[in-house]
Amino acid sequence: MSDTSSVSPPSDAAPEALARLRAEIDALDERLHDLLMDRAEIIERVTRDGGKRGVPIRPGREASMLRRLLGRHHGALPPQTVLRIWRELFSGALMIEGGLTIAVADGAQAELPAVAREHFGPLTGLRRHRTSSQALADLTNGAAHAAVLPLPSDEDDDQAAWWVGLMHGGVPRLAIVAKLPFWARRTEGVPQAGAYVVAALTPDPSGSDRSLIGIEIAPDTSTARIAGLLTEAGFDVGSILPRRAAKREVGYALADVEGLVARDDSRLATITGFLATPVILGAYAVPFGAAGLSR
Repeated sequence: MSDTSSVSPPSDAAPEALARLRAEIDALDERLHDLLMDRAEIIERVTRDGGKRGVPIRPGREASMLRRLLGRHHGALPPQTVLRIWRELFSGALMIEGGLTIAVADGAQAELPAVAREHFGPLTGLRRHRTSSQALADLTNGAAHAAVLPLPSDEDDDQAAWWVGLMHGGVPRLAIVAKLPFWARRTEGVPQAGAYVVAALTPDPSGSDRSLIGIEIAPDTSTARIAGLLTEAGFDVGSILPRRAAKREVGYALADVEGLVARDDSRLATITGFLATPVILGAYAVPFGAAGLSR
């Protein structure tokens, strides 16, 4: 006969502790929800008081907010989750302010609609087009607030080299205002394609920005020559994408430089080695986690 005198009765301590923790989570959920509703009320007040005019997005301010939050973040919650939560908050705020429509050129990049959804949220309206020119037409005729376009490549044909068209102005004046995805450290299962966001908007500063310069060049101008002229003018040059075409007297180059450069930056007029004064095509907040940042 076995001795059962040393066997302790079942304890309810573990289930009770779990129940208390779940109650704490429920209480936190309600507090979070209260704060979200308070935030929405403030956005409604901003909208009633005039709010944003023109294109409602502010990519630089959003990037600055995200960097500030991620810079103070600690603990087990993944930083990607924080970024995703606030991107959804930005999307919800835009719905309160009247909604947002994005034109996407996905003819050459099937992942671009997913990249746009990841950044602008599932509530945002998407207009899909095969070509960049069709997406840009949505901006000029008012059918969309912004366009998501594929990153330029040295293999682009005339139609795909949409950035050349930005060099010649037009009404409304369009500019590159963001680079996607904003989370630079991509994991398996998420869209890997990159894109620029174009809108009739002056880029706003984020605190860590890069600008894009469009340049008219003689077809035989070397990349080293382009970089040298920009550096002499005082620009910190990153990448340069030349676009040369045989049988043409004019080629083009797209240069990526440090900082948020204004369209009327005095350094541009000092450069005399190109066919025309270089044109600022826009700027973008450096994606979080990209090379050169601390995280």
